Amino acid sequence: MTDNIDQPETEVSSAQTGDANDESATADTSASEMASESTFDEEEARLEFSDTVTIETGKDDLWAFISQAENLADCIPGAESVERLSERHYTCEITRGISRVRVSLDGEFELVEMNEPDWIVMEGNGFDSTTGSDFDVLAAMEMNEHDEGTDLSYSAELYYTGGVARLGARLLSRVIRGDIETYFQNIKDDVEAQ
Repeated sequence: MTDNIDQPETEVSSAQTGDANDESATADTSASEMASESTFDEEEARLEFSDTVTIETGKDDLWAFISQAENLADCIPGAESVERLSERHYTCEITRGISRVRVSLDGEFELVEMNEPDWIVMEGNGFDSTTGSDFDVLAAMEMNEHDEGTDLSYSAELYYTGGVARLGARLLSRVIRGDIETYFQNIKDDVEAQ
């Protein structure tokens, strides 16, 4: 898969992030140091992702899967727990390693708009107390059926603030892009296995 990634809207000096090309400088930054840094806390950075994956199934079967938020949550890399609060509102805990930092997100997400069986819009947010970082995501999925199956097109905007920004946009986008690819591959595998 090929993702389109925009650089963060906020420019960050090398003093705040460490040299993006110096892996050792990034690796030596501890989570507690990142959490104690406040110079980035008032700024917000953004990453964007979009792509299309073809799934060998009909639009109705794909809709039946992705319109159930618990199915989507089960496909998230690093998801440790998912709890249903209402029909469209869920909480989750996600743990991921980024370089030498372990990020443990306590978050929630909601299916805010649905147009069966064509598209879904989701909003979510999470907080990592280790680095003092906030994450907000807005994502959309659209389905178009054809002779070979259904194209599932997605787009997502991720906004983040706090200490995790010291890891650098390049590293974050690489890790997040990998998780997004895994996420949609998991959806494809689960749907095609049914």
